[in-house]
Amino acid sequence: MKKNIIPIIITLFLSIWACTPENPSQDFNPIPDDGRIIIVDMAEDNSFMFVNGLRGQVLPPRWDFGNGQTAVGDSVFTGFAFAGNYNIKMTYFAGNATVTVSRPLRITHDNMELVSDPVFEMLTGGISAINGKTWVLDSLRTGHVHLRRPGAAGFEDRKAPMFYAGTGMYDDELTFILRGARAIYDNKGQSYSHGGTIDGIPEFRINQLREVGTVTGVRPSPAGDFIVNYTPGTNPQGWSLTQREFNGQDTYFLTLTGGAYMFFYRGSRPQAIEYRIDSISENYMRVANVETYPQSRAEAGWETRFILVPKGYPIQPEVPVTPDPPRVETINEGFEGASHSITFTVADAGQNPWGLPTHSVVRNVSMLMPNPSDSIMRVARGTGSDERLVLSRDYTFDLTTRNKLNMQVLLPTTNNYAGVNLQPTVEVRLVDTRNAALTATVTHTVAAADFGRWINLTFDFSGSAAITSFNRWEIQFGGRYVRPVLANPGIFYFDNIHLTE
Repeated sequence: MKKNIIPIIITLFLSIWACTPENPSQDFNPIPDDGRIIIVDMAEDNSFMFVNGLRGQVLPPRWDFGNGQTAVGDSVFTGFAFAGNYNIKMTYFAGNATVTVSRPLRITHDNMELVSDPVFEMLTGGISAINGKTWVLDSLRTGHVHLRRPGAAGFEDRKAPMFYAGTGMYDDELTFILRGARAIYDNKGQSYSHGGTIDGIPEFRINQLREVGTVTGVRPSPAGDFIVNYTPGTNPQGWSLTQREFNGQDTYFLTLTGGAYMFFYRGSRPQAIEYRIDSISENYMRVANVETYPQSRAEAGWETRFILVPKGYPIQPEVPVTPDPPRVETINEGFEGASHSITFTVADAGQNPWGLPTHSVVRNVSMLMPNPSDSIMRVARGTGSDERLVLSRDYTFDLTTRNKLNMQVLLPTTNNYAGVNLQPTVEVRLVDTRNAALTATVTHTVAAADFGRWINLTFDFSGSAAITSFNRWEIQFGGRYVRPVLANPGIFYFDNIHLTE
């Protein structure tokens, strides 16, 4: 993949103005220049350095180059692939307010070298595709829409083929045209949108669509959420493509502007909604939209993934995949020795007075019967509303024979169980990560008379033994509660955990 020598990957945006290749690459309009924005033409055609003329007097400013690219710093770089008029904006903090200044820049000819990256070609069909390349949802593939909360929350909902039939989603088309960075969102007059209440505001997302287009009707859909009679306010719409680091890798991010979006509007702002490109080839694209607005949705970590194929590419029904058979689950760990057979992670961690929640093997605080062992597991809970230990597997469980989880626990007397939201409970859950609605839970409440001493607990899942899709265990000390009220932190101990008949 070709890399440009300037530090920032070039992006595309805006329409083309008249092209005059015999002229210089840029032509400053004759307006007064107060020295706050300094533009330096680089040796590379259509590439520039932008300098903050107030360097040292203000903090490093934020730049918007009018081509879909932004940056922060006193000296920043970008390039312009297409001819056009661009408005360079610099925003800096002065006293107790922000100040934005701008300077126009005219690019008089294209530089196609800046868009020679194969990703541009795969997305748009390339410069020879005058009408661009049109993408649609791969509606017959499981997971063509995938709602998830990655990481700690562990919510995964891969929609079945044609799950959204009757919502108006499957006839939507998105066309990307390279020249001029034009996008055409053809929704046949109807779009699909999240319609729930957010932060107390009904139809929050639909109200956002009203900011960038015309909404003439809203009605519930057969798959939940809402069908919206919607027309984007800008025609055509625009797109930009940027590259930055994500999870240690260079990753492309696609931004749609002018009121366009991909199939199901769930987050961010429709003025400029960003999609992370997780995979792209000539006939396949998988993208993800992470909700970044409002803050409550961003904190929840909601993400929506889509699988797209080019219009006209044969969409074939899935060939059923025979899943691996469930395995007989084995858990038998006493936390003695240097290595252990099971590894936990912490979910929904919230800060506590001693730092982040932890789980670690420590010396037994009370070597009394029924647990005289040397080493035990210590769990320090923080203020997260649903903190729990997670034991994930890469297979599903056969619980036909072994379905009772036994462990020894010690709840210290020093925990404030009479305080806010910290309960003297131990809960174990069986979870199907591919179906968030499928969970089995057993909870024990420890009596006050048993605080400060080891007790044996058995979590009986024999009633769920016929379910063969569970693939994760979760253990929770102290209960869960409704946000945003914080809990008292607490310390808990457990040991000798094993699964029996």
